Parts: sequence; C-alpha cells; structure tokens
Amino acid sequence: METLLIDLIPHAPQMGLYVKPHIPADKLANALRDYAKTVRAEEVLALYDATLMGSARDGAVFTADRFVFQNNNLEEPQEIRYEDLVRVTTTKKFLGGRKVEIDVNRGRATVTLEIDFSGKPEAAGYVARFLNEAMLRGVMETRETGGEDATPFPRPGVQTDLEAVRAALDELHEQELLSAEDWHKLRRCIGLE
Repeated sequence: METLLIDLIPHAPQMGLYVKPHIPADKLANALRDYAKTVRAEEVLALYDATLMGSARDGAVFTADRFVFQNNNLEEPQEIRYEDLVRVTTTKKFLGGRKVEIDVNRGRATVTLEIDFSGKPEAAGYVARFLNEAMLRGVMETRETGGEDATPFPRPGVQTDLEAVRAALDELHEQELLSAEDWHKLRRCIGLE
C-alpha cells in the first residue's frame, strides 16, 4: 500500500498533502493527538492537512490498512479500513470547494461519509484516486490471504439492502453509465418494478 500511496498522492504542501518521510513532526503530532488517537506515528504514510492555518488538527492520516479523518472538531473522527470502502466519488460543493464522498460497509449497513476539501479542493482528486485504488487492493488482498471476507458471495445470512441497490442503480443511470433499458432490467431482477 505504501508504494500505491507514493505513486498516487504527491508530496504537495500547498495542497495540504504530506507523504512520508516528509511529514512535518508538529503536524503529525497534532493530527495524532486531535483525531487519530488510535494510530501510531510510525504507521502514518501520508497526511492531509485540511486546516487553513496549517495546524493539521483537521484532515486525514493514511496508513497501510486504513485511514482516519475528521473535517472539524464538531464531528467525530472516522476510522475506515480500505477493504470496507464500497464507493468513492469526488463532487463539487454548493458554495465552492470539493468533497470526497465515501460509502463504507458497516456490517449490515452501508453509510455515506464525506471528507471536506473546501479549503484545498485541488487535493480531493488525488485522495479520491488513492482511496479507489486502495479499496480495490484491500478487497483483493483480503480475499487472497483468506481473510474474513474471503467467503463466497452471498455470505450466509446476508440480506440485500434493496434501498442501497436502488440508489446505486439510480446514480449509475443519472451519470449515464447505465442505459435506461439495463436500468429497468436490473430493477425488475431485484423486484423494484
């Protein structure tokens, strides 16, 4: 994962992106103390500083198997394993800036979270691309090593979340990535029509 991260996330302080071994010690200490309390300093491969003043008290830290982020002090920090990512997209915010929306598998539910790039929108694309690739690699590595997700689909006892499937189909159709004909076929297959 370290090689992937170095390939996809540039060391670009003007964008708030710092890659090991060039992560400033004070920024790393602030991030670990403020929102990434479960991460050890030696685990951090990259850091995104979302603050305007450069304190790194909001943002994200990336390790080999997960990342932790916090948009501001009013939100709880989010710790996410790459293999739990289901979808990653970058969108423009209404009043400017960008955000990376991520769908995360949380057991029987999929939740949508967002990483705010309002102050440094140019960093959003790099982080989103890395998260997409990390998501795919995380799933593949877990399956190859026989991890908990290596069981064939569908896993015993897992019920399809029809609302999540409907939303995904609708989004693909709206983005013109799924034809109207195929959209209707798939909806009929799962009993939505």
